[in-house]
Amino acid sequence: MTSRRTTVHGTGRLVRVVLRRDRLRLTIWLVLLGGVIALSAASLPPLYPDQQSIDDYARLFGDNPALVAMAGPGYGFDDPNLGVILVNETQLWGMIGVALMALLLTVRHTRAEEDVERAELVRSSVVGRHAPTTAAIVVVATAVMALSGVCAMTFVALGYPGVGSLALAGSFAAVGLMFVGIAVLFAQVVATARAALIAGILTLVAAFLTRALGDIADSPLRWTSPIGWAQSVRAYAGETWWPLGLCVGVSGLCVAVAFALANRRDLGSGIIAPRRGPASGHHLDRPWRLAWRLHRTTLSFWSLGMFIGGAVYASVADDVDDLVAENPVLADLLAQLQGASLVDAFFATSLALMAAVSTGALMGAVMRMRTEESAGRVEALWATPVSRWRWAAGHLVVAVVGVTGVLAAAGLGLGVTYAVIVDEPGQMVRLTVASLAMLPGVLAVGAAGVVLLGWWPRASMVGWVVLGLVVIVDVFGELLRMPDWLRGVSPFRHLPAVPAQAMTWTPWAAVLLAAAILALVGVVGVRRRDLQPS
Repeated sequence: MTSRRTTVHGTGRLVRVVLRRDRLRLTIWLVLLGGVIALSAASLPPLYPDQQSIDDYARLFGDNPALVAMAGPGYGFDDPNLGVILVNETQLWGMIGVALMALLLTVRHTRAEEDVERAELVRSSVVGRHAPTTAAIVVVATAVMALSGVCAMTFVALGYPGVGSLALAGSFAAVGLMFVGIAVLFAQVVATARAALIAGILTLVAAFLTRALGDIADSPLRWTSPIGWAQSVRAYAGETWWPLGLCVGVSGLCVAVAFALANRRDLGSGIIAPRRGPASGHHLDRPWRLAWRLHRTTLSFWSLGMFIGGAVYASVADDVDDLVAENPVLADLLAQLQGASLVDAFFATSLALMAAVSTGALMGAVMRMRTEESAGRVEALWATPVSRWRWAAGHLVVAVVGVTGVLAAAGLGLGVTYAVIVDEPGQMVRLTVASLAMLPGVLAVGAAGVVLLGWWPRASMVGWVVLGLVVIVDVFGELLRMPDWLRGVSPFRHLPAVPAQAMTWTPWAAVLLAAAILALVGVVGVRRRDLQPS
């Protein structure tokens, strides 16, 4: 019988390998996610300087079901303090960010390693059966704890109470560890990294939705969601610690089940066998068809998510007057669009934020091109009559069409919901068309990723840094009083804020032309350089 110690033999060496491979990726995650949480925490004391403003905030959010769905149950709103506002503003989205980090990194070092057959090479050496998975758990769990620890110290340094700060940071850690366990489990159940990621993200979406429904109805349904468990720690509102232990315990159970399943399956397979592929590779001579097969599932989920996001924004449009009165950040954002109605200014700001988020769909498609290359699959494709030009063009055309659909879905969700609220069917078309005003900005940021792919492929992940900086400038530029030259780095800054402003075609076309030039430069780089597998 194989001992437990033998099955994890070599974990220490593999931890060092994972850290070496992901030193840049981990740094990006920790800096960007931790930076956004820290900026949010630092922005609150000047905005809510007295108890009256804190009470007004609690009164507004506590009475609005849409805001409860987007922020949380509002623990502590009966006796509010600044820490309660911090929880309401950052906890839910911080937990989602940490969960995504945990999912992406864990799947990358478990199931994805089997997909590219590196796991088979590693396992051929003196390494235990569970050592690669254990190494991934150690690294990602450490990253989650490090991020949470930095957040706790930041909150305390900014003047928030220490116990509540530990509870809030602990909720980030609990959800992150929970999704490390979920990712490890799905890596055993399904047969590809892509399927494991989709399953993990669907679990996260389900956790968000059940938590939202439970909070709106004030029902036990919230206890079916790990996000609801972590929120029940009640940071800054009479802390309750046992829900954090529940999250950690379930995470440990997921890992234990995953190890048991790993003993029952062959390396490279999954407990659930994948469906059979097509009998012939007739799509290989048409790169756009292959690209569509690769990107269609991800783009579909992005479209669904942005439709829901648009619907949520529209659901609070009738309360925008109260939101502006009680939320100085939103008031500053809308003040930039002088001369427009508050509702149209709110819609323009919402569409700009959703466009910045939607850029992740395009950047993900660009990074998928790098994944195909690093996995060695594109080498076989380039050995056929398919040229590099056609291969790159096929992926980019599908990505551009797909992200256009993602943006349109955001506008459609906004328009359909608002049309129902105000009983004006024309709002559906108006807001769907308005969402496309931000398309050149999305393409410009994605084109920067194409340039990196073409000329610096091993550092193509820096494209996510570019996206993160653009989002930070757009979201926090006004709040932090960033200089105009820095805010001008974002392509969204140069586009008309439709529907609050009239559509002007000159800047729209200029940003679109810049995106096309950058994309062309990137494709030229792909054509000129050598193939660079990882």
